[in-house]
This record gives sequence, structure tokens and C-alpha cells, in this order.
Amino acid sequence: MECLATKLLSRGDAVSIECGQLVIQPASGKPVPPDWINTNRARLCRKALISLGLDAFEYTDYSTGHYGKTRSAGITLRFVSLVNGQSVYAVFNADLTRQRNTAAAKAGALLPKGQFRIGKRSHFYKFWMGTGLPFPRRLAAMHDYMGKLRSVMLTGLLTDDRINAGSLAPISLSTEQFRKAILPDNFRTISGQLPDNFRTRAPDKENAQAHAVRGLQPIPTTCVSNHENKLIRKDEYKTASITDLPIPKPPQDQSVDEWLEAYSST
Repeated sequence: MECLATKLLSRGDAVSIECGQLVIQPASGKPVPPDWINTNRARLCRKALISLGLDAFEYTDYSTGHYGKTRSAGITLRFVSLVNGQSVYAVFNADLTRQRNTAAAKAGALLPKGQFRIGKRSHFYKFWMGTGLPFPRRLAAMHDYMGKLRSVMLTGLLTDDRINAGSLAPISLSTEQFRKAILPDNFRTISGQLPDNFRTRAPDKENAQAHAVRGLQPIPTTCVSNHENKLIRKDEYKTASITDLPIPKPPQDQSVDEWLEAYSST
């Protein structure tokens, strides 16, 4: 059975992953509903990732706590693999205490469950900046923005089931790389064209340096730019007239063939 990605590319659509966001540019010129992309994102990307020997992770949830022998305060982000469904996690340092006296508690007291504080020099701040996602007006409200991570596909160096927090970054695949992965017979293999942000598994801590293949990470400013482009696309979805989309039911409720038929006409 022909996969969804193959169907899209065979009809001339351009598919890419820009700063962790799946982007589809239909040959028909019609905008793709965001709900349809969210519903089919994993199945669209899985074959390309496997073909290129990569993995990408989707955020699920987080927790705060004190870890290790030193009981260091931090935040644990949990993810699942798009390729094999494996559960993995990454840990960032964070402050779990109040900075100032309030009516509810004094400075130094523990924050309510799930809340945390980070600084602009922290690894978590740098990671979030690289995703291109918006920041809250106050960093103390960062916990309210965590759900936004679900829209970003990430990659990083993996040891057992833990991702090196410093390597965690959005994954990107150009339209050429995506097409080459799905339709390899139509492309000549060119050395050095594979993406740099490889997910690498190290068998153990002692041998991690010997086995890990570390590539260049995406440039954060590039992701911010792509994110702005993504917002522009979302605005286009909002302005599309219902009469321009003669679909009897919502895109997320359509079968793949129904959606392809509706969006293949010019």
C-alpha cells in the first residue's frame, strides 16, 4: 500500500520539516488545514526519518523535582520516538523556590507543584529560544507555556533512554532531503547532503565518545525565522473562505484518499 508521503510527493506537493514544524506546500496552491497536519504528522515523517537513519521525538509532559546524590533542582521533559514509540527524557536545571516574599509564602519556600524558575543564561532558556516558540511575559510563568512544545519535533543525542539536554534541538529536513528519503530512485546519492542533526545512540557512558556521531545543531535564529513564516501560514488558514474548501466534513475526520482528492485539484 502506497504511503501517504509518497502520494503527496508523487502529485507534486513539497514537504519539509522546518525547525521541527511539518510544512506542506500543495501543488494545487490550496492551504493545508493545521488540524490535518497535526493528525498525520507522525505517519508522514516516520518513513523519511527511517530512510535517513534519524529519529525525532514528540514532547508529552514534564515534571519537576530534585535529582541525583546532590538533590539538584530541575525539570524533566518526557518524549516519545516518532520511529519506534520509545519513551525518553531530558533533564534541565531549574530553580524550584520562590525568589521573593509573597502573601502566600516567603522567599526560598518551594514553589507550587509543576512551577519552576529559569534564568536567561540557563540551558533551558537557550533550548526554548532555539525552538522559535514564544516566551511568556514573565519567565516565572514558563510552566504555562510547556504545552506549546507538542508542536515541535525534536532530536538529540540519546544514551539508553535519556537525551543529552544540551543536544536537544528541533529537527529540520529540506524539501530535497525529504523527497530523496521517500523517493530515493529519483535522486542521485550525493555525499554530505544528509542533515546534520542526527539522533545518535551511545551504548553506555564509558563508550559514548567513541560511538556518538555529533553533528551541527540547528541555528536558533533560523528557527525563529521559520517560526515567523509558520505563523504567516497559519494566518492564511484563518482567512480561507469556507466556500473555497468544498469538503463535506472536517479534514481531521476525512480519510487520506478523501483529503488528497479534495486538495489535488488546481
